[in-house]
Amino acid sequence: MGATYLFAEEPQQQELPEESWKILIVDDEPEVHAVTKLALSDFQFLGRGLEFHSAYSGMEACELAKAHPDAAIVLLDVVMETDDAGLNVARYIREELNNRYTRIILRTGQPGQAPERTVIVNYDINDYKSKTELTAQKLFTAVMSSLRSYRDIISIVQSRTGLEKIIASMNNLFVLQSMDQLISGVVQQLGWLIGGARQTIFATVDRSNRTEFKVRAAYGEDADQLAGQLLKSALPKEALVELAGVVKTHSTYYADDFVIAYCASESQPEGALLCLTGLVRPLNEREREMLQLFADNVQVALDNVLCLQDSNQLFSDLATRLVTLETEAYALHPEQRSLYVQTIDQMTALLELSGEERQHLGTAAGVYERIVSRFITPDGSMAERISPTQKRLIQAVRPLHASPHPVVNTAVQALEERLERFDGMGLPQGSEGEQVAFASYLFNITGLFIELVKQDLPLEDVVARLREEQGNYLNPALCELIIEHAHSLYQFVLEHE
Repeated sequence: MGATYLFAEEPQQQELPEESWKILIVDDEPEVHAVTKLALSDFQFLGRGLEFHSAYSGMEACELAKAHPDAAIVLLDVVMETDDAGLNVARYIREELNNRYTRIILRTGQPGQAPERTVIVNYDINDYKSKTELTAQKLFTAVMSSLRSYRDIISIVQSRTGLEKIIASMNNLFVLQSMDQLISGVVQQLGWLIGGARQTIFATVDRSNRTEFKVRAAYGEDADQLAGQLLKSALPKEALVELAGVVKTHSTYYADDFVIAYCASESQPEGALLCLTGLVRPLNEREREMLQLFADNVQVALDNVLCLQDSNQLFSDLATRLVTLETEAYALHPEQRSLYVQTIDQMTALLELSGEERQHLGTAAGVYERIVSRFITPDGSMAERISPTQKRLIQAVRPLHASPHPVVNTAVQALEERLERFDGMGLPQGSEGEQVAFASYLFNITGLFIELVKQDLPLEDVVARLREEQGNYLNPALCELIIEHAHSLYQFVLEHE
């Protein structure tokens, strides 16, 4: 070893911070490993030190890079067991591991063996250094600039991931799962935009115990384990001391390394909490404004969803009660049944179903008829596609999904499967055969039969149309049943129209 590598005396071993930047040292000379660690022993960036991992050959380097995909920098020798071992490692990292984030600094003691211009052009490396010129200061500068680049790249990647979550959630913000996805995405964005927080946590009141806050979304260290946990278990001790005061005063507490912000609610008794922990520095004024903007707006969005949930539950409870009354009316006042429901009665009689089954299907058919009538197009035909307006109608009846009443469940399922076909070519799921509920087939074929009769088609044409759709759009068994009793059903519709 030449004196070029002897930067300073060996310092006393220091403990690594809780989170460190990973540096992979790849060189076949043990002295290079020792001196590199020595030169960078007191290195700090954003409050984090360096964590070193060593490999002494190209093969070892490939295994090391595979085991540490989150390495920030690879200090890579060119000539090891072969003249191009380091170059092969660089290609392996970029092409085989598809790792475009780790910064690769090539170090060579034989520049003529791998000319800088050729290497930079042909290999995806980020810096090229000759060992003879790489002093302690130049090594420090190279590592610092590479870490800044790595930080910026990962920040962009994480911001993109956060944006993807936000965009994906925009499709239906008034569904709780989409709201969770939105919050998760924005929390992820916030975690990278503000102060390099080690953890960013958004917590809401536990609806089963309103004295406690539960983690709704988290980003950063141990994020996967934090979701659904009590906030108290996720915060450091110094933050816990301030938690009660923030909740009581509906305020924001700023410390040097953590922030707790109260997100006031306009519609709920309690708001939410936004917590950033492990900050590498106090937040500046611009970052505080951004934090407050998030706290104000995300709670508004959450309030809207929670209000909608409460409204849906109320609607569901009312619908359940109304269907109970409808069931009683169906049994007590048969003269009030619509033509559609009466025809369903005729069909269930031909199917020889029990009285209980017939009442169930008859009542469900009445509920279904009221809903599906809103899907009629201006020319009077059934819509073949669901328009934006009709999608809003589907959203309006979504609360019915929460109803425990079996009649409501049957009607809603039939509505969802209204455009399904027996042959699997329908919408929206492309379900086929027995994957579609019997009631859905029954309600569809009955509606089609009535519509054909109302068009003043002769009986032979009605039967021909049913034959044409048998096994395609229509259930074959139900289609055969109608064809077998076509004359009596045809006359029934004409007489009760």
